[in-house]
Amino acid sequence: MTTIGMDSPLYGEWRNCLGGACVLLWRIEVQKSRIDVLSEKACKHISVDVVQLIKNPDFRRHYVHEDDIEQLNAVIRSLQRGEGGSAVFRLPTRNGGTAWLTFAGYADATNPGYVWGHVSDITDAVAAIRAKGIATATGRNGHRTTTIAESFDPAIAEDGRIETVLELLFRNQVGPTFEGILFSDIIQRKNEVVVYSFGQPFEGLEQAKVFNYEGTIAETVMTFGLDHLIVDDTFDSIKAIDWALFIPSGIRSYFAKPFFQGKGLHSVLILCSTSPRQFSETRIGEFEPLYAPFSESVRRWRKAKKRK
Repeated sequence: MTTIGMDSPLYGEWRNCLGGACVLLWRIEVQKSRIDVLSEKACKHISVDVVQLIKNPDFRRHYVHEDDIEQLNAVIRSLQRGEGGSAVFRLPTRNGGTAWLTFAGYADATNPGYVWGHVSDITDAVAAIRAKGIATATGRNGHRTTTIAESFDPAIAEDGRIETVLELLFRNQVGPTFEGILFSDIIQRKNEVVVYSFGQPFEGLEQAKVFNYEGTIAETVMTFGLDHLIVDDTFDSIKAIDWALFIPSGIRSYFAKPFFQGKGLHSVLILCSTSPRQFSETRIGEFEPLYAPFSESVRRWRKAKKRK
C-alpha cells in the first residue's frame, strides 16, 4: 500500500477522488497540537465553520447538538494525545434542519507524531436508514404495525426460538452499529455456556453451540463483578472464548451485558462488530432500550422450554 503525503505528485489526484462529496480531510501534528486542513469540500447547507469546530471547544459547545457534545469532545481529546477515535454528531443547517456528520481520526503507525482524519456528511445515509426503518414498521397499506417491544410476545409464542428475538433486536438497532448478536445461556450446574446467534458473521455457527464455562465472558463477569464488558480488539485478548468463537467469525470488538437473577448470572447479551474499537464507555447507555425486552423474552423462552 502506497502512502500519499502532501508532497506526493498523486496528492492532487487523490483529492480529486472526493468529487463533490462534503468531506474535510485533516492532519494533526500531536506534539505541537497543530491541525492542517488537507482538503475542504464546502458543505453549503451547513451554517457552521467545521474547522473552527474542531479547534475551539466553546465553538463546539455552541453549535453541536447537546446529546453529542460529550462524545465529540472525548474523541478530540483522544486525538490530541495521538490516539484514534470516532464520533457522530449533529449540526444545524442553513434551512433550519439538521446535518449529521461523522468525525474520525487514525493514528499514523509509521509516524506516531501525527493523526490523520476526516469529517464527512452522512445526512443522506441517516435519512435512508430512517426511511427504511419507517417502511419496516409500516404495513404495505401504510397502516402502522406493531413496534419491536410489541413483537416479542408473538415471536416467542409462534416458534419458541430465541433466535427470533435476536433477529428483532438486530433489526431494531440502537447505539453504535453491530454486525452480529449473541445470547449466552449460562448453565452453571453443568459448567457450560450455550450460545445462540444472529447476523452475517455467525451464519456458519450452529445454534445452541456449547462451550466450556472456563475462559468465557461469563467467567470474567463473575470473577471481577462486572456490570458489562467491552473488548476493544479480540486480537489482543487472552480469553479462550475470543479465539474459539469471536476471532474465527471475524469479530474484532464486542460489548457484553450480563443479566442476573439473585446472585446468579443466567444470561449474557453480546453485540459484535467486525471492526476494532467499535464500542466506547461513553455510548453504552444507548443500548439500554434493548435490555428489558431481551430479559423478558429470555424469561418467557425458558418458561416455554420447561413446558415442553
